[in-house]
Amino acid sequence: MTTHNIEFLAEVDSTNTYLKTKASKQLLPAQYAVCTGLQLRGKGQRGNTWESAPFANVLASLLVKEPGAATHLSWLNNAAALAVVHTLSQYGINNATVKWPNDIYIGDRKIAGILTENSFANGKVVFSVVGIGLNVNQMQFGDYKATSIGAVTGLENDCTNVLHHLYDAFYTLVKQSAEQLLADVNTRLYKKEKYVTFEEGERMSNYVIKCMLKNGNLAVSDKEQWIELEHHKAKWVK
Repeated sequence: MTTHNIEFLAEVDSTNTYLKTKASKQLLPAQYAVCTGLQLRGKGQRGNTWESAPFANVLASLLVKEPGAATHLSWLNNAAALAVVHTLSQYGINNATVKWPNDIYIGDRKIAGILTENSFANGKVVFSVVGIGLNVNQMQFGDYKATSIGAVTGLENDCTNVLHHLYDAFYTLVKQSAEQLLADVNTRLYKKEKYVTFEEGERMSNYVIKCMLKNGNLAVSDKEQWIELEHHKAKWVK
């Protein structure tokens, strides 16, 4: 029987911030997660916030100790993305795709997002905290193009059960090789071989999506050559 080391909080500013602080002060098990029903200041990429209806979704952060060099940690994001994909398959949703750099989509709607943060000591990554927001029962998203397990299946699900599936899948996947994780993500790549518009500084560019790279960057093509995009320098527009 699987043991789930999961700390449940009714509300918290950010599960990532909470777990980073706790892991820096206490000796935690190798597999440890924090989950909340309400995030007051949920984090997204590029300083954005993660919006979620209270107690309707899975908002969790998972601990990974000694994950490796900071320059080679894209595999963690891949493991998290595939953990979401595997979890969705438990609910009959088998068409999930991974949108570079950190989102999971069903069709053209976002169902999950990932944010990985690292803690350093003496120039080394001591641990990483992988935050995952997965929409489960939320049905209304305002102006956001988003969806949820419930919206796709028409069924309400127990968020704790979803979390257990996610926890098990993630801690199984982090034991796989980075090469295998990357290969699996690339079979699920959103908009692969299709044109996408990116914003690079003040310039808009249209590229064909090719594949994710080992360093976490995205390989694209402008018909003449392959180009490598860095997610801190290139913004996916449409």
